[in-house]
Amino acid sequence: MKAERWGVWGALLAVLLAAWSAPVWAQQATPIPTPTPAPSSTPDHPPDGTIERLTLLHVTPRSAYYALTYWSDGLRITGFLGRPTSPGPHPAIIHNRGGYDGVGALTGVEIVPWVEAGYVAVASQYRGNAGGEGREDFGGDDVRDVLALIPLLQSLPYVDAERIGMFGGSRGGMMTYLALKAQTLAGQDDIKAAVTVGGISDLFAWDRERRGTLTNILWLPLIGVTPAQDRAPFEARSAVYWPELIDVPLLLLHGAADREVSPQQSQALAAALSAAGGAVELTIMPGGDHALTAQQGGYPEALTWFARYLGGDGVDRSFAAHEREISAASTWFLARQRAE
Repeated sequence: MKAERWGVWGALLAVLLAAWSAPVWAQQATPIPTPTPAPSSTPDHPPDGTIERLTLLHVTPRSAYYALTYWSDGLRITGFLGRPTSPGPHPAIIHNRGGYDGVGALTGVEIVPWVEAGYVAVASQYRGNAGGEGREDFGGDDVRDVLALIPLLQSLPYVDAERIGMFGGSRGGMMTYLALKAQTLAGQDDIKAAVTVGGISDLFAWDRERRGTLTNILWLPLIGVTPAQDRAPFEARSAVYWPELIDVPLLLLHGAADREVSPQQSQALAAALSAAGGAVELTIMPGGDHALTAQQGGYPEALTWFARYLGGDGVDRSFAAHEREISAASTWFLARQRAE
């Protein structure tokens, strides 16, 4: 599997967002300070979700973006946080990246549509990546890095903790399903709605789709076994085997021309969720590739979905209403990426 073909979320999204022609806006606003929660006393490390460091990266007339370091499972994990600079409280989105290691690593542009539309957004690189401590294991313990973002958001005074959604693309779709599973098993309901794009829901089917090419680049290095050697860790990561544990409204978006993860994965999960009584909608986009590049990454549909379940306050958080701001902030992140 080539880096430029699979897990291309950051690069493709930067290109498609920056391609829109709105001008780059000047940094005219000063962000409202973002407090760093003080860690409670523990013998070993701060609790999950404690922010260790926020470094301001970019300010727009309505938002601020930060590089983030936070605690998860006793490890320092890196990522990004963005927020509207108005006091709020605002609804929030947890954005789950795709890929593994440097493939599909976040650049910050991924959270721009959420933030410019009026959400607080946070995203993790997962443990072992981009300077974070620990070792990723592709949907094993690294799911805790996603779950730790829930108390992180809940600690911020400008976040409405009753309106948190989750989004994931590709491997990030799998991480979304796993986080929702963990939430159900814990008897919690912090995540109120979710959206995935090209999500992986069946690792056995994906292994067959990829004709054995995943063994040496994913299965053995990150999970330690292949599906033929031990089914258990693959079933534990495959949502089609436990649809009854996904108990939030879920929108599945998938490109009909996706060559990296077959649209049959989302079709199979939608059928399983429907049979289990889940609230699910499936949209297969004609001509859409893995990242829905020609469909603006699926963000317009995702924002409509989140407005349905996280809205109710009369604020227009649609993609169309904020396209100019999204373009301007995305252009800045693309320029930053090129300069690095």
